[in-house]
Amino acid sequence: MKSIGAGIAAVLIVSLLTFGYFSIREQGVRDTFHGVLVEGRPLNSTNAVVLTDTNCIPDQTNTKLTCIAIIDANGEVLKVKYTHPIEVPCLARGDKVNISMNSHSSVEIVRLGAPSMEH
Repeated sequence: MKSIGAGIAAVLIVSLLTFGYFSIREQGVRDTFHGVLVEGRPLNSTNAVVLTDTNCIPDQTNTKLTCIAIIDANGEVLKVKYTHPIEVPCLARGDKVNISMNSHSSVEIVRLGAPSMEH
């Protein structure tokens, strides 16, 4: 009986955290992703567009995904490898993003609207 109660408690906690995440995001908080530039010229860009998001691989604990986003930044095609919590929807084709280069290859991507896909 203890394991059933623990399982129910775990489901409730995950449900509340997920609900809280989506409630906060709907109030204007934008998804921010951090990664490294693996292809393309380092640049800052506003209103870039995600062309595709590929190779999303979960970590060993199934809490994070590592993906490769291909982004059109005003005609410059960038390939960015990034990691994010599994409950945050991946970037998807058509997502509008802002890109900031933090160092030589460190990239911050901010999704400008609601995700176009959910997990």
